[in-house]
Amino acid sequence: MPRLFVFGIGGTGARVIKSLTLLLAAGVQTNGYEIVPIIIDPHKDLPELKDCKNLMRLYKKIHNSTYKDGKGNEKGLFFHSNMISLNEIMPEVGPNSFDQDERIDASFGDLIAYNTLAKGDVNRDLIDLLYTEGTLRTPLSVGFKGNPNIGTVVLNNFEDAAWYKSFESILDAEDRVFIVSSIFGGTGASGFPLLVKTLRESSNPTVKNIVIGALPVMPYFKLTEPDSASNHKEIDSNNFFTKTKSALSYYDKNLTGVNALYYVADPTEQSTPYINNEESQDNKAHLVELIGASGILDFLNKDFTKIDSNHYDYALKEDANTIDFKNLGDELRDLIDSELTNYLVFTKLNPLLKSFPDAAINKNELFNDQFYRSDFVRDLEEFNVRYFSKWLSELSENERKFKPFNLSTSTDALHLLKVGSPIKNKTLFGLKNRRFDTSNFINRMETLRSKYKHIPIDSKASKYLALLNGAIIEVLNEEYNK
Repeated sequence: MPRLFVFGIGGTGARVIKSLTLLLAAGVQTNGYEIVPIIIDPHKDLPELKDCKNLMRLYKKIHNSTYKDGKGNEKGLFFHSNMISLNEIMPEVGPNSFDQDERIDASFGDLIAYNTLAKGDVNRDLIDLLYTEGTLRTPLSVGFKGNPNIGTVVLNNFEDAAWYKSFESILDAEDRVFIVSSIFGGTGASGFPLLVKTLRESSNPTVKNIVIGALPVMPYFKLTEPDSASNHKEIDSNNFFTKTKSALSYYDKNLTGVNALYYVADPTEQSTPYINNEESQDNKAHLVELIGASGILDFLNKDFTKIDSNHYDYALKEDANTIDFKNLGDELRDLIDSELTNYLVFTKLNPLLKSFPDAAINKNELFNDQFYRSDFVRDLEEFNVRYFSKWLSELSENERKFKPFNLSTSTDALHLLKVGSPIKNKTLFGLKNRRFDTSNFINRMETLRSKYKHIPIDSKASKYLALLNGAIIEVLNEEYNK
């Protein structure tokens, strides 16, 4: 099976990979590719980095529980695509994790051995011309604080790292590489061109000719104004556009060998900026990150016969502050509409099924109290509540709102779930207000049992997800096509 190695460089890289993981959970397809995320970010204490790694760990755990015996869901259902870490392919590179670079507990000055140079040394004088005293004191454990000039120096020799050498040694001709980074900060802006250069100059012919895609993310948010009295004043979002212009100018002249470049940005500034604090950076999910993740999936569905640079830009169908499925471009809508809708219904139904112990499906498939207290069901609940539901909620609350759903819709009125939904509240024998509710899906699960009889009854996780997923797809397809 071919693999896509997704390099998420810096905070933006991790946030796009987070959106990608949630889309895969919803059943969006990867054209048969396994996904191998590799996060590059020296800021190991960043909460959103830890959150992204835990999300991927949960995804993998649920996928493995469902597909462990090859008896799981058929293609196109929840958690179908395999996500693995580089460490699983090559255990010798270290413990199982999705990030590979190491934390650097040193200042930039210490890293370049500034203090070992004697005063009057021409090299010390040159460094003094290039960097301020504050820059030399910058602790690298919290990233590069929007300074690509620091990142370029720090990351310049990552090709010598053991994990990178292992990565090059396992790359097959059918594999692909995709790089996600911002180009208005420090880590991503420096790491992206360095990684492309390293790949294209490799002595390994397979690596040198590998198909490469990239998502250089342009500005899509602003930060609170830096305060001279604050501990977090190094990053000034007023400089984001200047940095972006400089990066684009550099890429135009010097960056070659990328098969597909996907550009995305949101130039509309928020009226309420993100908190300027690199120690937390606990900011809401943004539509740009979702669109960026869709670019990765688009890349997997394109053919590349030679190293030509193809450029793709994304524009909304309508420039509005509140976006639903009608405002999205047709290709993106077709990619995620049904999948996100299906999975949102799943998050609403999953906690309720244990409340119907006498339902035929629970009795016939032995979905009993023990099953509903299992680690598998608990993992699903954590994934849905802590990540998927929170993600949709944050997308609907940001300045550029992505709000295709009425998230507060109750399970006895699911016909109201999607904004502008064509599903009508039903009537039965002339009686009004027959609700489109949980019972529609529970009953359908029972009728689908024969379709999934090939899944052994002791593979409960596989059978449960297949039945519920299949019921949601069939019921919604019928309702939306009426």
